[in-house]
Amino acid sequence: MNKITEGSASVSVPRQDLTRKAEAFYNPAMEYQRDITLSALRVYKKDCENRLSVCDPLAGTGVRSIRMAKEVPGISRIIANDLNPRAVTVMKKNVRSSGLGKKITVSNVSANKLFLEHPGAFDFVDIDPFGSHINYVFNAGFALKRKSMIACTATDTGALCGAFPSTCFTRYGIKNSKTDFYKEVGARVLITSTMLELSKHDISVEPLYSHANHYFRFIGRLKKSKSGITSQFRDIRFLVYCPSCIYRSFDISEKCPVCGKRTQVIGPLWSGKIHDRKFCTGMLGDMKAAGYSRTKELETALSEEEVPFYYDIHRMLKVRRSAPRKLSDIMEALENKGFSASRTRFCGTGVKTDAPYEEIAGLV
Repeated sequence: MNKITEGSASVSVPRQDLTRKAEAFYNPAMEYQRDITLSALRVYKKDCENRLSVCDPLAGTGVRSIRMAKEVPGISRIIANDLNPRAVTVMKKNVRSSGLGKKITVSNVSANKLFLEHPGAFDFVDIDPFGSHINYVFNAGFALKRKSMIACTATDTGALCGAFPSTCFTRYGIKNSKTDFYKEVGARVLITSTMLELSKHDISVEPLYSHANHYFRFIGRLKKSKSGITSQFRDIRFLVYCPSCIYRSFDISEKCPVCGKRTQVIGPLWSGKIHDRKFCTGMLGDMKAAGYSRTKELETALSEEEVPFYYDIHRMLKVRRSAPRKLSDIMEALENKGFSASRTRFCGTGVKTDAPYEEIAGLV
């Protein structure tokens, strides 16, 4: 075993590769994701009068639960669970050595059974599996309170990004395709599939933050509300995409109005906001106060135009066989024409803008 320190947690982790068969799963590359989650939970707690009940159903070594217990004020209890008995042995040792036995209860059942055994019990559930989140979301709906928060991670990036369309359809019920804005599509597939599952409980989802690295992650605020479901579904739409000229539109057409080639349909897909500006501003302040160094992604998100789908300018230049141009020059030209333009957290060469395709194409 290796002893590692992450945030306020000092835990033992096995010396082995990151695989499904690992004795107790710990991924150091996910430290940033855990930082983001802890910050979101602290901001969320400020609006809650009562102390929070938290569920970490796929806890591995227990590092997330231990950090939540130590770093988030106002948590009454945490259930840290894992189906792997070897992981539970490691987790119990880590919880005991951290002196958190009274706050963290270690459990050894399947995540779905855990949810069913605790109806309406949790203010926050964090679904962070090896692979897809989708098999856990519906049962998580039983365990969540009427007003609560959920975080979901998925590492099946090929399906979410459109590299494996049939897998995306069979797993999530969403028709997908390769695009130049694939990271944002992946985030929206994650959000949409979560919305569809929780809607079966009359639970609406308000996305608070989402990002994409070697995994996809989103955090959402939940509310049991039929009217919220009705409003939410108005923003779940089908997108038309042309792989030849990278035109995209929510106006359905079999042929691309720009180049005449056959289009592809993607969806159903959430087309609304994928972060809450006020909440993210609170997170940024919290992360800086906590001394977290990796805040650039969140800062970029706060400056993003709140429109769906970015344009990868390098890809667009290649498609149009144009000479290279600086992103800053293109953004300035769009702003001079009266449009808004910004960079995006999803792509270093991406631009988000409210300008129509024709205006962007005219600049590249």
